[in-house]
Order: sequence, then C-alpha cells, then structure tokens
Amino acid sequence: MRLLYVGAESGTSLQRATAFRRIGVDVLHLSPYSHLPPHWALWLNRTGGLGIDRLVANGLGRRIGDRRLDLALVDCGDVVGPAALDVIRKTAPIIVNYNADNPYLDPSPERFRWSILHRALPHYDLVVTVRRDGIEAMMARRGARRIDTIWQCADEVVHRPLSPPLEEKGRGSSDVIFVGTWMPGRGAFMARLIEKGVPLTIHGPRWNRAPEYRLLRRVIGSGYLEGPDYTREVAGAKIALVLLNGQNADLHTTRSAEIPAIGTAMCAPRTPHHQQLYREGEEAVFFDGADDCAEACKRLLADDGRRQTIADAGHRRTFVNGTYNEVLARRIVEQAAEITQGGAR
Repeated sequence: MRLLYVGAESGTSLQRATAFRRIGVDVLHLSPYSHLPPHWALWLNRTGGLGIDRLVANGLGRRIGDRRLDLALVDCGDVVGPAALDVIRKTAPIIVNYNADNPYLDPSPERFRWSILHRALPHYDLVVTVRRDGIEAMMARRGARRIDTIWQCADEVVHRPLSPPLEEKGRGSSDVIFVGTWMPGRGAFMARLIEKGVPLTIHGPRWNRAPEYRLLRRVIGSGYLEGPDYTREVAGAKIALVLLNGQNADLHTTRSAEIPAIGTAMCAPRTPHHQQLYREGEEAVFFDGADDCAEACKRLLADDGRRQTIADAGHRRTFVNGTYNEVLARRIVEQAAEITQGGAR
C-alpha cells in the first residue's frame, strides 16, 4: 500500500502519518501549509482564504510529480479544496479526509476557516470524523457521501506509560494537571478548583487572556506541550483533567484517549461518551461542574491505592476500546480497499 499523506508535519497529524508507516504502509507525507505565505491562517479565518486552494494545488502538483499511489489521506483539509483534490486524484484513485475537529456545524462559529473544506467535501470518497451527536446528518448536509465516525485516538508510541518514580508523582503542585488551551469559562473553572484546595498545574497557551489570570498565574507552567514533553508531564501527575470544547459539541476529546493510554488517572466531565468508554469509578472518575471535580480529585489524592487501580484499569480499557492511531490507520486502509473493490466513488 502506497499512501499520499497530506497534512501538517507536526503534532497529531505527524503521529497519524507515522502510525501508517508502523503498520507497513509506504507513506509520502507532504504538508499543504508549506506552500502558503506568512499569515495565511489569518487570511483564511477572516476571508475564507481566497486563492489558497490554487496555491496548495500548484505546490502539491510540483512535489508529487508523476508518482502513482494507491490512496491519499488529507488530514484536516482546511486549506485543501477542489483544485488541490483534482491534483491529488491524478496520483491516487481513492481520497479520504480525516478531521478530528468539528467543521460541520451549521451555522459554524468558524465558518470562514472551514469554507475551503466545505467546498471539497463532495469530492472525497470517504470522510472520517469524531463521534458527536448528529454529526452524520450535519456532514451529509454539507455534501459528504461516505461517512465514518470514530473515537478520538491516542498514539501507541507517543502516549504510553513512563513509570515515573513515586516521588515524582508526589510533587505538590503537579498532583493534578490540566493540559489545554484557555477558552472562555475555563478560567473560572480552574479558579474554583484552586479555591477548593486542589493542588493544580496548568499547561497550555492563551491563559494570560483569562479574566482570572492573576489568581491562576502561580499555577501556570509551560505555554505549550506536545509529544514526549506532554507525555512526561501527564505521566508525572497523579490525576489529569479533561475539559471539553462546548463550541465543538464535544462529548469526549483527545485527552479522553491519551490520559488513560499514558497510565494516569483521568478525571473528566460526566458525558454519555465518557460513560461509554470507561466504567465510572473503576476506569476513570467523572464530574458535573467544578465543585464536583474538586471533591473527586481530593478523594483520589487521599487514596493512593484506589487512584492507581483506576489508572491501571483505564489503561487496560484503552486497548479494548481500540482508541489508538494504528487501529485508525488499519480501519482507513480497509475501507479504502472496500471502495476500490466496489468500484464506487
């Protein structure tokens, strides 16, 4: 199997491309963003990115040349429009889109960012996205034809237990960790945890924008974490928190897969998705609101044995759930083969 992987050469996109290689796929990984001028993201978010699709098409065409491959996967697809897909179609008979975000809301709070993807959706043979309530209907209305919905995934190599020594897991302010970007409402949530006596550390960008920043400043660590640095911090904490992005209609997130995969006890919002993925009180701990979260964290911090039992059980459950990149990669390859054998596009 020869795959053209069109996506960012960093972050979870790179992790997924590498997972395809690990299952034996020959991957040509090209970033569509390398063909764009500075400040392209601002242009896309403000205007819908007039001209971006053609720039990406021309750039990909030069780099692909006359290669012939079996399958193409576009990761995200925010800058890959119909013109770029025409170029890709000349080298790969089957084109799949994978997007872990939610560009299908109607109306969308990021309608300009996703306008190129919306124009491209009918041209994909398969569109893979994360499970959300009503997502298939939203995708179909925007032109997606063959749809597959999946759980968010961790990476088998990047997100794995590191077995930090007990003394490392016991460092005061790292007992409870949250890794994520500031969004409206999150500052008040974290401030309440501090008021309730939770020993908290926050990592992530934009927290200086929080109205509660003066209170939060002393618990904010690094501005951004990914890869081994992210895994090391989560593995070194006793409890890791999950918060959801309400604007995306999320009922679970990447942290919902990554934290248990790393082997740390997870404390997450009580949602139907989390309750489907993990047994409450046995494989993860759930909460309703900041006060409930604070009490759940304090109970776990006071009981080392129970906390470790939950962390271990949550880790084992990730393999039952199949929430890993290699599982996702095999699923996409299998569906591409079905499309090829059926002769349908």
